[in-house]
Parts: sequence; structure tokens; C-alpha cells
Amino acid sequence: MYASCLLLGTVIVGVVSFPQLFETKKFKIGIEYDNSLPMTGGSDRFRHRNNYDPFYVTVNATVKKGFVISYLEVTATVDALGEVDFNLIRGQSGSKSVAFQLVSNHSDFLAYSYLTYGIREEEYRKIKNIISLPMTNNGIKLNQNWLAISMFIFTYLLNVILK
Repeated sequence: MYASCLLLGTVIVGVVSFPQLFETKKFKIGIEYDNSLPMTGGSDRFRHRNNYDPFYVTVNATVKKGFVISYLEVTATVDALGEVDFNLIRGQSGSKSVAFQLVSNHSDFLAYSYLTYGIREEEYRKIKNIISLPMTNNGIKLNQNWLAISMFIFTYLLNVILK
């Protein structure tokens, strides 16, 4: 009796304490600015009916009025043997809304959370104008013809000296 209770207790403890293995992937889309503020977010968890069929979750994220999206952080968790892919369907950094899709396969469930960061529209326009300025180099400009002639003369003189 004592041995069977000990065996049953060992089996129960072994089953309960067996670790579940999960895989978490993080995705970040956009550009992280200093003045970015968290705007909207959400999370959810779905169970698959058949873990061999792909499972699609589509989410629309928006920001408050007067702001644009600077970047989006998404965290998705599936079983250790499962796969998860991230697809940006619509939107980009600087737009008012984005739609993204998570595709899960070979997993019993999909859990995700996301957080949308925004920046004021006026600040984004200033930053965008700064980033898109073409870079100019006002340093010393060497004439390629002069460089070619001087290299030819240097090579000729070196050849004469070494002979």
C-alpha cells in the first residue's frame, strides 16, 4: 500500500512538474524615435482545432488623433515545435493605422500581444524631412584626370629608378 501511494505520488508530481516548452518570437516594425509614446495595444490567445493546418490572426492597430505610428512591437508565443510568421499587410511607419497578420502552424495555440507606439504628426514630418535630405560632401574634390596622370608619372619614375 505504501509503495503504491509513493509510486502514484511520484507519477502525479512528475506529470504536474513537467515543463511545457514554448517558443516566443518578437517582431518590431518601424523606426524607434526618442519621443515615441505607447498608444494602443492588445493581446489574445487562440486554440487551434487542428494543429497541422495554418492558423491566421489579423489585427488592425491605430493611434490617437494627431499622431502617426512610429513603430509596432509584436510578441507571439506558440508550442516549442510550432512555427509563427509575421506579415505586415497594410501600413508603415508614419501612417495612422497598420494591419498585421500572424500565421501559426504545428501548434496547439497562438498567444500574442502587441503595442503600437506613436509620435506627433508634426514631429514626424520634421524628422522625415531631416532623414530624407541628401548628403553632400563639400570636402576636397580630386580631379580624376589629375590623379591618373600623377599615378602614371609616379609609376614611370619608379620604373626608371629601379632599373
